[in-house]
Amino acid sequence: MTQISLIIPTYNESKNIPILLDKLDLCLSGINKEVIVVDDNSPDKTWEIARNLSSQYPWLKVIRRMTDRGLSSAVLTGFEQAEGKILAVMDSDLQHDEEALVLFLSAFDKGANIVVGSRKINGGSVENWSPIRKFVSWVATVMARIALPCKVTDPMSGFFALDRSIYLDNKNKINPRGFKILLEFLARAENAQVQEVGYTFKGRIHGESKLSSRVIYDYIFALYELSLGQYIPARFIKYGIIGLSGLLIATSVIFFCQKFTSFSDATSVAISIELSILTNFFLNNYWTFKENKLFGFWKTFRGIITFHAICLGGAFINQAIAIKMLGYGFDVYLSNALGYLVAAIWNYMINVNITWKVKS
Repeated sequence: MTQISLIIPTYNESKNIPILLDKLDLCLSGINKEVIVVDDNSPDKTWEIARNLSSQYPWLKVIRRMTDRGLSSAVLTGFEQAEGKILAVMDSDLQHDEEALVLFLSAFDKGANIVVGSRKINGGSVENWSPIRKFVSWVATVMARIALPCKVTDPMSGFFALDRSIYLDNKNKINPRGFKILLEFLARAENAQVQEVGYTFKGRIHGESKLSSRVIYDYIFALYELSLGQYIPARFIKYGIIGLSGLLIATSVIFFCQKFTSFSDATSVAISIELSILTNFFLNNYWTFKENKLFGFWKTFRGIITFHAICLGGAFINQAIAIKMLGYGFDVYLSNALGYLVAAIWNYMINVNITWKVKS
């Protein structure tokens, strides 16, 4: 059996991949290995360059993905094709120290079933990081140590390895669109025996860094989903935020109509409701349900009609509960708030299953 399968997700890394493969050939010499490059159809044809090198490196496999996108799903695609007892992951940008892979193997020999390359323990360091990036990394680590049951010093590491059994036992629990695949395994794997290996995170030579504010945003939602998502899904939080924005929009429209038009109160309210529903639909389609986004005129049109009908049902539920609570002597604000909450849950659950048809 192959001792180690190394998965390397790539996107526009044509200048780096030949250098990395040469380094791996040297440092893993004598080790029964396979290296799987999973490329998301890079415009710079990273996949083609890697394939041309497969005759030079018989242990190299290349997967070119034409439709799927994303780091986590690329890693899982590689895992699914891998034959090794140990499944490892590293970046293709030459920032991960390939020499640490030998130390990874030693850690497995000592009983670990998850090994994490860490920049924050003895033997670990970073090159050329600004104070701001160091601070962001520190905050991310603190958040992960609070949110996750498995404590590691470098939870945002993209340099790690798993025993095949860890992958097989947990692959159906993993979110393929999750932000950091390591976080998924640390949060979901039972009986994890984690060991960290220090390494130097090098400066990028070719290409551009993919770190952005979007990465930070995705990380925060990933931690929430992994720690509290089983109780209140992150998608519901997004839905609620947009619902509150709809209330703000409706209030603003009523104010505008009363201030600058001659519309009656009833007309102003009707306009505000319609605009808030339309706004909520498009924001939910773009953000809350982006993975199931409705494209095209007819799909979007049907979605708008369905969303309206569901919101109308929610309005009836809101009113019915509020009237019932008032009958029991409860305050009008409390009665309406409870009705609004139940209606919001109704709207969310029905829209998940009918409007956007989200699969569990």
